[in-house]
Amino acid sequence: MNAAPLEDEVLESVNGGTMIPYIVRPGDSMDEIAKHFHCTVEQLCRWNNIRNPQDLKAGQKLVIRF
Repeated sequence: MNAAPLEDEVLESVNGGTMIPYIVRPGDSMDEIAKHFHCTVEQLCRWNNIRNPQDLKAGQKLVIRF
């Protein structure tokens, strides 16, 4: 997986943390994205208001927090 933030865009800092956007690519899974960004699937779901990680769709924009 060649996970990369959108054009290396960094979003504003929120509560002392930095957020970057990530666009889901065909074949991506929440497990792979979480591993790439050193977080958990649960964190990804919480940050992006996702109830079912299986509902991930190509083209969907996720926010990754650091």
